[in-house]
Amino acid sequence: MAAVQLEHLRKEFADGTIGTHDLSLQIEDGEFLTLLGPSGCGKTTTLRMIAGLEHPTGGSIFFGTRRVDHLAPAARNVAMVFQSYALYPHMTVRRNLEYPLRKRRLGPTERAARVHQTAALLKIDGLLDRRPRELSGGQQQRVALGRAMVRDPDVFLLDEPLSNLDAELRAHMRAELIQLHHALGRTMIYVTHDQMEAMTMSSRIAVLHQGRLQQLDRPDVVYHRPTNRFVAGFVGTPAMNFVAGETIPDRAGTRFRSALFEAQLPLEIEAKGKVLAGVRSEDLELVAGAGAARVAVVETAGHETLLWLDTAAGRIVSRTGPTARLRPGDLVSVAVKGEKLHLFDNATGVRLPVA
Repeated sequence: MAAVQLEHLRKEFADGTIGTHDLSLQIEDGEFLTLLGPSGCGKTTTLRMIAGLEHPTGGSIFFGTRRVDHLAPAARNVAMVFQSYALYPHMTVRRNLEYPLRKRRLGPTERAARVHQTAALLKIDGLLDRRPRELSGGQQQRVALGRAMVRDPDVFLLDEPLSNLDAELRAHMRAELIQLHHALGRTMIYVTHDQMEAMTMSSRIAVLHQGRLQQLDRPDVVYHRPTNRFVAGFVGTPAMNFVAGETIPDRAGTRFRSALFEAQLPLEIEAKGKVLAGVRSEDLELVAGAGAARVAVVETAGHETLLWLDTAAGRIVSRTGPTARLRPGDLVSVAVKGEKLHLFDNATGVRLPVA
């Protein structure tokens, strides 16, 4: 096993595009870290630099105390699982699993033992004589994972491995990957734009945007205390609502005031004046009958209802229980408890500290 350390990593492509800017990360030994962000944010570029498939323009990569950014991919003892599975179609599952061991010139007895152990762990031991075209998407994904595992790598690199699966199978495979990580105890670095995958599987999440690290923390911290407006708006489904307003002093401390609602803040905010407030959909409190918001769209998902509201502050969304009685056209008033507000600097988007 190995910790992975990225120090001031930079990647500039031949056309001048910047993949990563001065990226520094410390990934702990045995951790499941997810690189999360939109397309083009640099997450796959970062993974490929760790694997040795891309060479950094600047900076260093360490596995433990060993610097590896000058080493060829084969010398790094990493295993990469791709979105496309990349199985050899003419080989059986057994031969696909054996292939990396043959390349390492392991003997037949050791190859057979490793294949059997890996196949049993992934519950594909009954598929060893089939070819990839005879397997379902989930089975192919397990074989791709098995081909990575059988090498006994120090670090697993997974590049959106579940994106080709349907929703039900993705949910099942998320649970499988969590169990697999616990069983192996190896360092895993996972790339995805899917927040559900990041939130449910990760020890920590590194949120990237335009090649820069925005926040690195546990999933609950990233969700409940986003460090800036980008993280607040990107993490969470539906996205966080944003309402322009101002903070004003009053006898009780500091109050937030907007065209839509007011809220007493639990602690005094250092910045006074114009600010941007963020509020999660589940933290909006609606009262039917009158108010400044009108229900525009009702989305019923069985276990919850999303209410899209047209307001003087723009369109916002509220998440309620499955028994919501509101209909399009209904008027509602909107309230938020002060402790549920996230305040951001208007100019920089950085989360405002509280005194």
